[in-house]
Amino acid sequence: MMTVFFTLLLLAVSVTAATFVGKRLPKTHVAASRIRLGAPPRTVWDIINDFDSYATWRPGLSRTERGPDIDGLPSWYEICSEHSRVHFRVVERKPPSRLITKIVGDDLPLSGTWIYDIQEDGDGTVLTITERENIHNPLLRFFDRFIICYYGVMDVYLIALAIKLGDSARPQHLSLKIDDSNMPA
Repeated sequence: MMTVFFTLLLLAVSVTAATFVGKRLPKTHVAASRIRLGAPPRTVWDIINDFDSYATWRPGLSRTERGPDIDGLPSWYEICSEHSRVHFRVVERKPPSRLITKIVGDDLPLSGTWIYDIQEDGDGTVLTITERENIHNPLLRFFDRFIICYYGVMDVYLIALAIKLGDSARPQHLSLKIDDSNMPA
């Protein structure tokens, strides 16, 4: 019985400490990863814009569902599990070089955008994803910073994309100096 008590006490102290640290972290972060792929830009563009087939190549994603168009651009839901359904939408689309997507919802613990920049590089493509995220929940801020790492989700996406293309490329993290006034909210 004492073991259970001490385990629960340790858990409570850990959550409290993580929340305390999370409250001191900035709510907003910007991170970017890039990868050089052997496929041409149009091929990369077609894959990242085919939201219906994301679950066939992205780990942890069980399926996607089409959502309603918003401002004439597509939206979709990503379902990771029975209780995890996240709505995303396209904010900007400039084939085959730029795509901006955004999480939809006002009552979520986080909000943010991903900016996909696709550049031709010889016979291949350099894809850069820039994430601008606002994390409202301090405990989630702690986990995103120290457990997941700001680059974690982008890196999983980029590695999975490389594997889909039969490429062994790995992402590179970028140091950013960004003027936030030009970034979509």
